[in-house]
Amino acid sequence: DDARVAILLTHSAVEERLPSHTSRAIFLDLDGAVIARQREQAPQTTVQAHHAAYVIYTSGSTGQPKGVVIPHRGGSHLAEAQRQLFGVQQGERVLQFARLSFDASVWEMLMALHAGATLCLPDGEDVGGSTLASTLTGLAVNVATLPPSVLSLLDGVALPQLHTLVVAGESCPPESARRMSEGRRFINAYGPTEASVCATMSLYQEGQSGMPIGRPIPNVQVYVLDANHRVVPIGIIGELYIGGEGLARGYLNRPSLTAQRFVANPYGAPGSRLYRTGDLVRYRADGELEFLGRIDHQVKLRGFRIELGEIESVLLGQPGVRQAAVIDHTDADGQKRLVGYVVGDGLAVEA
Repeated sequence: DDARVAILLTHSAVEERLPSHTSRAIFLDLDGAVIARQREQAPQTTVQAHHAAYVIYTSGSTGQPKGVVIPHRGGSHLAEAQRQLFGVQQGERVLQFARLSFDASVWEMLMALHAGATLCLPDGEDVGGSTLASTLTGLAVNVATLPPSVLSLLDGVALPQLHTLVVAGESCPPESARRMSEGRRFINAYGPTEASVCATMSLYQEGQSGMPIGRPIPNVQVYVLDANHRVVPIGIIGELYIGGEGLARGYLNRPSLTAQRFVANPYGAPGSRLYRTGDLVRYRADGELEFLGRIDHQVKLRGFRIELGEIESVLLGQPGVRQAAVIDHTDADGQKRLVGYVVGDGLAVEA
């Protein structure tokens, strides 16, 4: 409803599970004739770099996810940055690990297809757990992007064909970087959806302290600013602002929120903008950025940005719930999960 989707590509097997909608549904398993009538040649279009390429939804504190509108310029910028930094070659194999609801899937598709490489699609929906190592081996993957929380699943696994491993989506423990960097390039990537997936990267060097989020990728500018939008000195904590070619157009049908998060760039050309990430960072002496946390209650879990207020809002909408609180909890085995607490009828219950 929010995206006003005009055409829905799906399969007849899930038709009964679809919510009520006004989209034109094309069933890929039944409407082969419709697809066959389409031209095989690339269509003539009038698409410009500033036109919308896709909308992807992220968590919102009001209880409703917000749609981020990414222009074609953002995807083009990302693909070119990947070409320069990774050098993926034709014939190499890139893993499609992320689901389509996560913008890392765009990162993986562009990395492979822009270079003429092979995009490897695992069988089934889950490539975690005990299947991850066998998936990487069986598909002979050369380049993979994974959240740091799954690296423990690869303990002791020999992956000689995996020459580049990128981690993203959450903080990476230095020990995981040290262990998984042996014999390959290990890169920590950082970036919000609003900056076309990625804004900074750091190549792990043996013996380095910590795991920074690095330096900006080509055509991206980053600023560490205080509450008055002044640049802070090296070593001082501030909020990270991002500018450059990868910025989103804003939030779909949310002009006030767009104005809050996308602000005028006081250090750039007239009309240029900066995105307020809400992330606290500082510059290290070596010139790399270090991630230190959030200025709000947003958390990252297995690569997904989650507004705790969004989940609390949903809990408060349940019958009999008077109060609700949600936290990110780390179990004894180091695994993170969300824990919700509700108060209703005089009882506090852990959900």
